[in-house]
Amino acid sequence: MINKKLLSGIICVVFLLSTLSVAALPFSDVENDPTVQWAKPYINEMAELGYIKGYEDGTFKPNNTISKTEVLILLSRMIGVNDESFADSLEYAVSEYKDTLSKFSTNYEKEVSFLLYVGILDADDLGTYISNANKNTALKRYEAAVLLTKLLGAEEEVLGNAFVSSSYADTVEIPDSARAYVEYVKEKGIMQGMGNNEQGQPMFSPNTSVTRSQMAKMLYSLIDVIDLSSQTGTVVSVDTFNETITVTIGGSDIVYNIKANTKFKVNGKDVKSTDLRKGMSVKVTHIAGDVALIENNVVVEDSVIYGLVSTTKDSTTRSVTIADANNKKNVSTYVLADNAKIRVNGAIDLFSKVKANNYVALTLVDGLVETLEVIDKTTTASGTLVSIDASGEFTVLNVEDKSGEVGAYEISADGVDVSRNSLSSSLNQLMTGDTVVLKMTYGKVTKISASSKNQNLSGSISYITHSKDGSVIGLETSNSLTEYKVNKSVSVLIDSTEEGTVYDLRPGTDIDITLQSSEIITIKAASVVAKSSLNGTVQSINATYGLMVVEEDGIDYNVFVNSSTKIIDSASGRNILLKNVEKGKFVTVTGSNASGVLEASVIVIQ
Repeated sequence: MINKKLLSGIICVVFLLSTLSVAALPFSDVENDPTVQWAKPYINEMAELGYIKGYEDGTFKPNNTISKTEVLILLSRMIGVNDESFADSLEYAVSEYKDTLSKFSTNYEKEVSFLLYVGILDADDLGTYISNANKNTALKRYEAAVLLTKLLGAEEEVLGNAFVSSSYADTVEIPDSARAYVEYVKEKGIMQGMGNNEQGQPMFSPNTSVTRSQMAKMLYSLIDVIDLSSQTGTVVSVDTFNETITVTIGGSDIVYNIKANTKFKVNGKDVKSTDLRKGMSVKVTHIAGDVALIENNVVVEDSVIYGLVSTTKDSTTRSVTIADANNKKNVSTYVLADNAKIRVNGAIDLFSKVKANNYVALTLVDGLVETLEVIDKTTTASGTLVSIDASGEFTVLNVEDKSGEVGAYEISADGVDVSRNSLSSSLNQLMTGDTVVLKMTYGKVTKISASSKNQNLSGSISYITHSKDGSVIGLETSNSLTEYKVNKSVSVLIDSTEEGTVYDLRPGTDIDITLQSSEIITIKAASVVAKSSLNGTVQSINATYGLMVVEEDGIDYNVFVNSSTKIIDSASGRNILLKNVEKGKFVTVTGSNASGVLEASVIVIQ
């Protein structure tokens, strides 16, 4: 049975797209209207479960109809459009069907795209449900039968029934193309007739609009039938003759039967089952007990994966399930390539020698394990620090080894012990170019020993840039032009006596610098001759730091802008903000050079 929580927040949105919905039990118009007593248990049960809500006046309005747009929203949410496990699928769906939906005016691109992606709708159906002429029209009962059949993945089965006998007296009123669908939902107990005619024969009333009370009954009946579920694993094999696909999940090989309506996707695109290859990571989605969708949305890049062995499987296809050493509940299964190498204690060995709780390194190539090596839980690595990336969930050190390869090393969540030049230090004191030795426990960095060396250089500033990540100077010497990062704690001395900042420097200035590793920690600059006016072209703007670079006679000058600077657009006569000044514009700048640099008082944009 599908978890009923899956529908939470779905039905109330579909039924009540207004902002007036509130919880209300019992509903006065359900309690007091004898014509909807048949639906009372379904409405109340769904309301008690929190799936549907009424209006703030305490009514449910059971006899109101639902539109074609509303039912599409319902169907998409019943199959996981808002489920986090389908977030990647939804992203691909919206991208894949963007052009298709651009022909229609709808506010529900996400929901409709997902229905197209899973195969419940196709492009030819869209005019029927979301065109301007149809999207707000009431859904008819025979149309509901068709959609519910498609939702359950039974359309191929239904269309394969050449002869369908109907038990309804008004069969002739059911469109020929919909009769088999009507019989299917009847057999599944999702939709029944609407009373009998004068002769006592059941009537389906196919062209009657679906009401909110009827939909409550359908939803109640669908909960057990739809049985939505998905699992992720790794493809072991695809057998087109027997129409099966074998996927290893949690160390167990599971054989799935491929149906005629099963869809296969790689990176959001429709493919054939034969396009799925061994080692590919896939998500298998079941609807109503059948495999509805097998998709590869995660490309496993060539990499080295570390973990503790949970289980191994050695049969026709070999696989290993490993757990994150820091979170043993986080497990993944990997399939071994046919010629995979096994190393134990540094030597080639048998796969049978790999035991539970061994700490291993898996080298993945095209999603398959090319090398499985049992290693010590404590390892080391060394090289030159390239950068520290703290933008993700964990801080990562990027370190270049002697061969020029850059490896990414994740800092332990429990913290890291840092020393620099034999003194206790911290991550934010490490510098680009530091030589580092990393100690790792279960693949996570727990200790960093860093060292640096100083170097003195002289030259002329070719360029200087400022950003939120810091400043960079291009130093031109007699031999080369080299870019250096300026340390945030840099000491700047101008003309041997005056303390300054990196913002006081400009291209063309002669400087002596001290490098620690590959970052500038001191700068001694020749006297900076600032101008009090400029006429030139804007080269760059940094609104964050209030800096404009203006070229006059082939020389770039730094112009500093503060809150009192007036920037005037001569074309409009209006004052504008620094961030709105365009690169390439000719400007006239006047100001003061009392601080050694040009501080603008007025900037006129020509």
